[in-house]
Amino acid sequence: MRRALALGALVLGTAIAQPALAAPTLALQADQAVARYEGTVAFSGSLSEAPEGTVVRIYRGPASAPSEIANATTAIDGTYGASAVVRTAASYFAVAFIGETQVPSAEITVGMRPALTTQVVGRRSIGRRLALTGRLLPVDAGALRLRVLGVTRRVAVGPYGGFRTRIPTSRPGPLSFSLYFIPQTGYEAITRRFRIQLSAPELGLASTGPAVGVLERGLARLRYALRRVNYSYRWDTYEAVLAFQKVYGLSRTGRVGSAFWRRFRYAAVPLARIARGDHIEVSKTKQLLYEVRRGKVVRVIHVSTGATGNTPVGRWRVYRLGPGGSLSHMYYSMYFLRGFAIHGYHSVPPWPASHGCVRIPLWQAPGLYSRWGRVGTVIHVFG
Repeated sequence: MRRALALGALVLGTAIAQPALAAPTLALQADQAVARYEGTVAFSGSLSEAPEGTVVRIYRGPASAPSEIANATTAIDGTYGASAVVRTAASYFAVAFIGETQVPSAEITVGMRPALTTQVVGRRSIGRRLALTGRLLPVDAGALRLRVLGVTRRVAVGPYGGFRTRIPTSRPGPLSFSLYFIPQTGYEAITRRFRIQLSAPELGLASTGPAVGVLERGLARLRYALRRVNYSYRWDTYEAVLAFQKVYGLSRTGRVGSAFWRRFRYAAVPLARIARGDHIEVSKTKQLLYEVRRGKVVRVIHVSTGATGNTPVGRWRVYRLGPGGSLSHMYYSMYFLRGFAIHGYHSVPPWPASHGCVRIPLWQAPGLYSRWGRVGTVIHVFG
């Protein structure tokens, strides 16, 4: 009797010493760390210490305002899996429902590669309208920047992700530019590079249109004298082209072709021979006149000097003025030595043709005279 009681006490003591059941735990993982926009992500995990068929719900965070995206039930071994289409970078967590008990998982994050589509639209010719268009989704994933011709600018994205930005067409030949997606946290950066060819037509007197506008704006920026930018290839454009051709040693045709455009693409404002002070420089070799202010060329004018090479070389000063016209058809004359003068004339060919004076186009004579027509103006004539 006493032995039976002792065995009962031992069994009872053993039962009391057994540990309590472990609390259930829930794991969650995704099959990719970075998903594409509107791609499918497979979520999976396992639930310990719970019966088969337990419901597991998967939520997109944050935990303070969750949104259910998928649900599943556990298999006999506690595993589960479900898929969902994702449209944003986010954190995710799962919750298992065991009776009245809810078992949450730790949060995981899935980044995103946004959807960025692009297209270059328009005519690939200088002066024509050309644009980069496309769509960025999701809209709030980050910002777009365009870098072209050494300048970076913001690209505005519309409420539905669409965008359109102008591509400059002022330089003929190859044009490279890049579109950068600057991401918010959780998104992947994207760079798109483009290289296109901008064609340029041949131009001459009577040509009109956008290409002429590009030409005239470029010439004006480089300080070649023009009446105005008017998209019409008239005599002032012809004479500015001649001056450019003289500066760069091109054939003096007054027409614009492929050789001209190649030089024009990388042209810079010409440099003065004497890089100080205010003065006029005349080059007999190049048949050009430079107006120089504070050592910088501010205007380049096509001229014609003495046919026999007799235009005197040296440093001179204006000693006499001849406003208006004369019996010799010299207009707005500035005399710098004896009868030698800078003056307007009705004929200014691309070669030396005068009796010794420096001829400039008639339409430029009043302006040059108004800027420099005073006794004492310094004129440098170079061979």
